[in-house]
Amino acid sequence: MERYPQLKIYLLFALGLLVILMIGMNGYSLRNQSKFTDPTPKKHSYNNNYIPNVVTEKFGKKKLDGIVCVKFQGRLGNSMFQYVFLYLIAKLKHLYPILPENFELFHIFEIEKTTLSAIKKPLNACSKLPEYKERWSTSYDEQLLTVPSNKSARFVGYFLSWKYWLGYEDEIRKLLTFKDSIVQKAHAQMRNITSKMEFDITNESVIVSIHIRRGDFAGSVYINYGHLTPNETYYRNAMKYFKTRHKKVLFVVGSNDIDWSRKALDGEKNVYFSTGNAAAEDIALLSLANHTIISIGTYGWWIGWMAQGTCVYYKNAMRPGSRFANNVRTHSLDDFIYPGWIPVE
Repeated sequence: MERYPQLKIYLLFALGLLVILMIGMNGYSLRNQSKFTDPTPKKHSYNNNYIPNVVTEKFGKKKLDGIVCVKFQGRLGNSMFQYVFLYLIAKLKHLYPILPENFELFHIFEIEKTTLSAIKKPLNACSKLPEYKERWSTSYDEQLLTVPSNKSARFVGYFLSWKYWLGYEDEIRKLLTFKDSIVQKAHAQMRNITSKMEFDITNESVIVSIHIRRGDFAGSVYINYGHLTPNETYYRNAMKYFKTRHKKVLFVVGSNDIDWSRKALDGEKNVYFSTGNAAAEDIALLSLANHTIISIGTYGWWIGWMAQGTCVYYKNAMRPGSRFANNVRTHSLDDFIYPGWIPVE
């Protein structure tokens, strides 16, 4: 006969209980871990969700001997293109991006102040660097990306092409994160607009922002150079594009010539004209729309790109044979117009 049968049964029972406890503890650990680690990637928006500072992550924790500078010129839309180009060159060439000491974008976006004074370099350090100039305006110049890595450089141009940062769009969206105060104001304004216009947000309704650039672009200097500014026919055709595709549309207009805009769109229904905003505040507001209508220039370009919906643009923005056309690669704006945008006359 087998000795101590009861003892063997007890030992087997204890071993089974131990296995059950170990499995349970492991399951408990995994369940609790899932509370703190969300494997699902979040779609970025420039709303009030916190986005870590990209420049700090990419440059601030590294020791980079070389620096890269850009000659910043133009207004807000141009500065944004130049800043994005500077950021990408610094990233690709392992350099430290130098921004002006009193850079306008410091007050608009959550970007690090990577200035010369921040790294204790002379304030004239950029002027002594080898200089690289873009060959065309409003175009992509691939030669600029062939400069040596780890060697300080200075770039001159506007860099008005999405092709420079093709493949880095998500990173650029994080980079251009508005200050929280700007975001909060934009959302509050949009809520007030929909309330004032008695516009209900439903699955069958959309908000379309319209940016109307006049001012200097409607002057003789730009016209003689070859810029063509849209007239009211373009804006009405662009509005019709959306009205024929959606049952209910609210148009929110931002412009540097609001009086002209009111006259041009007289008689159109469901149109709200934004007034009193700073330039950055209007970009934030208009880019909250589902879709966009833009005229010309870099300011409207960023509104269309940030909104991420359908963007209608003016097809005839450049006069053929003009100095503007001759200074653009391939005599077209393909390097500037973002893929998928809709041309309208």
